Amino acid sequence: MLRIIILTILFSTVSISFSQDFSFGKISLTDFENLIDSTAEAVVLREYGKGGIELSHQGELILRYYYHTKIQILKNEGLDKANFSIPLYRSGNQKEIIESIKGATYNMMNGKIEETDLPKSSIITEKTSDNFNTSKIAFPNVREGSIIELRYSVQSPFLYNLESWSFQSDIPKIYSEFVTEIPEICVYNVSLKGGYGLTKRKQESYDTKMESSVGVINGQKTYYIMENVPAFVEEDYMTSAENYKSILTFELARYSIPFGPSHNFSRSWEDVQKQLLESDNFGREVRKKNIFKSDLLAQITDKTLSDLENAIKVYTYVQKQIIWDKSDGMFTKNGLKDALEKRSGNAADINLSLVNALQAINIQASPVILSTRSNGMPSFTHPTISNYNYVIAHAIIDSIEYLLDATDANLPFGLIPLRCINFQGRLISKDYSDWIQLKSNYTSSISHIFNGELSEDGQLKGAFQIHRYGYAALNKRNELKEFNSLEEYFEKLEEKTGNIRFLKNAMENIDKSDLYLIENFEIEVDNFATPSNTGIQFNPLFIGKTIKNPFNLDSRSYPVDLGSKLEESFQFVIKLPESYRLVEKPKNVNMSLPNRDARYIYKINNHDNTLEIQILSQLNKPMFLPDEYLSLKEFFSRIIQSQKLDINLQKI
Repeated sequence: MLRIIILTILFSTVSISFSQDFSFGKISLTDFENLIDSTAEAVVLREYGKGGIELSHQGELILRYYYHTKIQILKNEGLDKANFSIPLYRSGNQKEIIESIKGATYNMMNGKIEETDLPKSSIITEKTSDNFNTSKIAFPNVREGSIIELRYSVQSPFLYNLESWSFQSDIPKIYSEFVTEIPEICVYNVSLKGGYGLTKRKQESYDTKMESSVGVINGQKTYYIMENVPAFVEEDYMTSAENYKSILTFELARYSIPFGPSHNFSRSWEDVQKQLLESDNFGREVRKKNIFKSDLLAQITDKTLSDLENAIKVYTYVQKQIIWDKSDGMFTKNGLKDALEKRSGNAADINLSLVNALQAINIQASPVILSTRSNGMPSFTHPTISNYNYVIAHAIIDSIEYLLDATDANLPFGLIPLRCINFQGRLISKDYSDWIQLKSNYTSSISHIFNGELSEDGQLKGAFQIHRYGYAALNKRNELKEFNSLEEYFEKLEEKTGNIRFLKNAMENIDKSDLYLIENFEIEVDNFATPSNTGIQFNPLFIGKTIKNPFNLDSRSYPVDLGSKLEESFQFVIKLPESYRLVEKPKNVNMSLPNRDARYIYKINNHDNTLEIQILSQLNKPMFLPDEYLSLKEFFSRIIQSQKLDINLQKI
């Protein structure tokens, strides 16, 4: 589970030895002799950062951020660690600026340290979006064994943008320290997330050099330190890595300018609800009555149908009417009417249109704001709109709740994209606001069905079907859109599968997303079996065999997040050559994890010289916790072992 530690700022007199910034250019021979994780591509030898609030010469509060790091490149695969990007936010006439920057590369040459300074030509600043410039840095003369050192400072007018500090990254860190200097006129909510706690922490008062009409403004200096932090290793089936790395985050709660007013940023969800409902690009658009006119709705719906059937018709209409421009969004770009007229829009244009249309036919519907998996987990303790980047629809029909997303024409009613399955979202209704669990009620399933015969020369021939449902069907339907025709898809499929030839092929329910997607084939599998003078040997799984374990870590500190339940099955019927008999087959397997959270069955029967092979693999819950990881890893290892074994026939 995501571990969040709320740090309450209290004055502490604990006496611990805390360091300041280290000297630039102070590199010793021992720095090149670090004994660290042998699998690491690079290692952070030391890093120091500081974020502080100061008063500018113009009497305005500014934020100053300072960063200093020293990294050793251990392998050629780690050369990209010598490239840095510094994002610089801008809004209106205000922007962040780099005040100073210095860098150097150090190499060991004949027992001596050779230094190469970072030239100005290696620093390029470019516009990367409407609100960001990015300074990109490429260190020179970097090779395996090099040590690079970077130091820079950034000045920002945006007090709410105190940058997060990542104690953990994809390479190990020997020492990481971050210091904040916050005057008492500013208050930040501070959170530490991830699987590792602080090695040391200390707070003390400091001189802010600020004064107000009532006297000196005091400040608080806080040290946060982690030592020997291992690399964060990403693996399959996880949300954004930023959800689980050890990261210190800051959120501005309030500040007051000396001789000026106080600005309060702390909010309740009632405040957020009110702001969104009054927004011209959110609540006001949802409430507009003339977006879907009554005559149009009369054409889409049918009074003789149920509320659910009419809701599906409206959902399908919005899916087809507005094409998703592939951009996320919680707010409409230019309004729902504009999106409908142009037949194009972002996620908010489409899904707020859906909410509006459902309300127009008297379905109880509301928007749900969320943070996508790639955007990371939002703060649930401190409501902040900026943490959220997407909106879907929520509907209640005949007392049943549905989550809906109309951005993809291949999404069936009631299934939201996997990118939206990220713990929970916030429902925003005119009457209330509440948490909604983001989950899939569909099991993602694939079934392989074969009925055919094996010839004496080792060729397999017969009828083959693949049935897909849930996310498995969605992914395949979207894959099909990448091809100009089904013929092209089948040609590429035959190239990919190698020894399988598709003599006949057909596809069912391509445009019926609520039904199973079915592929029908007549196939021949060359060299399926290995014949000899005395018998035939073969592995029955000519397709879909599990050959790689998706879980390879010794332990995992974050959940296995599948997004939905998963199921895969094989039902093969293979008629054997008349002059052969079965002499050896894999043992039947029937295993499961506690509470049947995962289940695997492998069974082979022989009737009248016909093999019946049944395989079922199920993951019966969408998420497995870290303490279940090793059991899941062993579960897949045993699946792989069972599917490696061959069947042996003897010539009669």
